[in-house]
Amino acid sequence: MTGGAAPSGAVPEPSERREASAQYAGVLFFSVSLGITLVAFPLFVVGEGRSKTMAGVLIGLSAAVQVLTRWQLGSLMRVVSNANVISAAAVLKCLAVGLLVLSPSLTALAMSAALQGMARAFFWTGNQVQIVRSPRPTPKAIATLNMTATVGMLIGPPLGGFIAERSFEAAFAVAAAVALASIVPTLMLHRPPPFARVGGHSYLHLLRNPGVRVGVWASIAVGAWRGLLGSYVPIGLDAAGSTETVIGVVVAVANGAAAVSGYFAVNVEGPRVAPGVARWGAVTLLSTVLVGFDLPVWLIMGALVVGGVANGLIQVLAITAISEAVQPELTGDAVTLVGVARGMTLSGAPLGVAALLVLGLGPAVLVVTTALVGSAVVFSDRRGWHRQQ
Repeated sequence: MTGGAAPSGAVPEPSERREASAQYAGVLFFSVSLGITLVAFPLFVVGEGRSKTMAGVLIGLSAAVQVLTRWQLGSLMRVVSNANVISAAAVLKCLAVGLLVLSPSLTALAMSAALQGMARAFFWTGNQVQIVRSPRPTPKAIATLNMTATVGMLIGPPLGGFIAERSFEAAFAVAAAVALASIVPTLMLHRPPPFARVGGHSYLHLLRNPGVRVGVWASIAVGAWRGLLGSYVPIGLDAAGSTETVIGVVVAVANGAAAVSGYFAVNVEGPRVAPGVARWGAVTLLSTVLVGFDLPVWLIMGALVVGGVANGLIQVLAITAISEAVQPELTGDAVTLVGVARGMTLSGAPLGVAALLVLGLGPAVLVVTTALVGSAVVFSDRRGWHRQQ
């Protein structure tokens, strides 16, 4: 495993502990800011008199920019350290939400959505690569990264909903201030050198690797679920009559389930990874198809919790698959490719639902989830990979 060389039970060096503390502190602040905007942004769009379709398009735009940004990160990390990419994410997030304090115009909304997409691409790819390149065991460190991010997401959505009930501008101002604070710990990270230029780093070449393919399909499932959680879940609950505070709590609980469950995947490795992705992808599919229908809030919350549990496991398995599959100098490209897959479905899920809203929100979510998560279930199955090799 590329980043998992540390023996089990080994005591981390003080420098390793400082590195981990700085990284997770930055992740916590960034995620609180992200959690605030996760709830406030779509509600702000609709509250300004724009349609639900427009909200989905703007969120889809953010995810599309995230995908385009991720495509370039493998090359970027051959020029600058991946730690600098993490610092840049904090700066971009601060600018993105700060812009919404100044203007509610459609231009400002689109620019903010684009900057948020760039920030999320930099944030996730940079942090995952930082872990895989470190001496820390990769699965446990990734689970801790997800847990820390989710603690921030537990704080951010309820806080965002509470403040947004009084003032959307205040919610965005708080999100910008927290993002600004997240810059400080990122400056204390170890800055490994840029990746060396080696052969075999093209995405097409990497996709020939079975472990990379498993990681890609896992991220497709995760991205679809996350894309819906950040777009039509708040809107659907709002249409059902839930308050902004309740919506924030529901989103936070779903994220909390994803964080806790990730630790149950830290010992899954080797030939057990692909079947695990298929199994938990199926759980994600069955739980997510309920979202968008006119159902009781408690039932939607239960479905989101189950989906969160499955996604927490899949997130860890995705990085485990690629960390076992590629040589160190290809780590940046492999993590980038997995991030592109996640970003594509973060974009594809909201845009797909927006295009199918003529069917109604529930059927639209059903079709999109089946197409994206269902494909991940089928093609991440280990036997399917053997048939293709």
